[in-house]
Amino acid sequence: MDTWSMLIQPPAAHSHFSPYNVRVHGITADDVATAPGWKAALAAILAFADGRPLIAHNAGFDLSVIRAACDAEAITWPELRYTCSQVVARRTWKLLSYGLPHCMDAAGLAFTNHHNPEADSRASAEVMLAAIREAGTASLDDLLAKHQIRWGSMTPDGQWRGSQYQGSGQRDRKPIPGANLDADPDGALYGLTVCLTGTLTSMKRDEAFARLAEVGAQPVKKMTKTTDILVSATQTQLKPGSTLSGKAKEAQALLDAGQAIEVLDEDEFLRRLGS
Repeated sequence: MDTWSMLIQPPAAHSHFSPYNVRVHGITADDVATAPGWKAALAAILAFADGRPLIAHNAGFDLSVIRAACDAEAITWPELRYTCSQVVARRTWKLLSYGLPHCMDAAGLAFTNHHNPEADSRASAEVMLAAIREAGTASLDDLLAKHQIRWGSMTPDGQWRGSQYQGSGQRDRKPIPGANLDADPDGALYGLTVCLTGTLTSMKRDEAFARLAEVGAQPVKKMTKTTDILVSATQTQLKPGSTLSGKAKEAQALLDAGQAIEVLDEDEFLRRLGS
């Protein structure tokens, strides 16, 4: 398996090095000070791919980085086809977590140096090859067809489509309720944006969303720069060796970047909710 990697100097609009991110991947601003910029890096990536589809674990994130970097540098999006080893793993194995270390373990493969770009890329490829063997298919196209997963794509005219499972077994997703603006404005959660991580013992998540909206808060499913509170409940799907959920790590990164954000346990959440 041929491998290749390079450091990239990020576009100026994305040049902040969060202490949390540096702790994860070990790359500092000094490390990329003399590295090629995004335009040269993208050309090298496309040359190495040579028209072949791309695969990554949680590929939606990786492709969003490519889009954001292109937008920041006013570069036309490249023509790309891609799929995600995490999406495939969800259709191949029944796991507690579908992080890369768990998927490599399910595939019966050793994995070290997690968060090293070359190691992660190789692991993503190994997970996909293991899934092909598990499915008894002869090609990546056959594997995706068997699991009803569509190819993702990006085009120069700005069109974007994610690589997703298209089967009928997808769970119905209820819309997130909007905040009740007529709630008591003196309530502890009124006007705040609240995200949840983990499993609440006192109520289902949909009920928590409804209760939040009822008291004038806006529940959200993902952490963003507008999130005011993260409710951290019982964690059942942490990555191996991790003591924090992905959302808790995002909250720490936002805090490190200067955002005012608070993490509540379930007891404090219920107290502020008014239970």
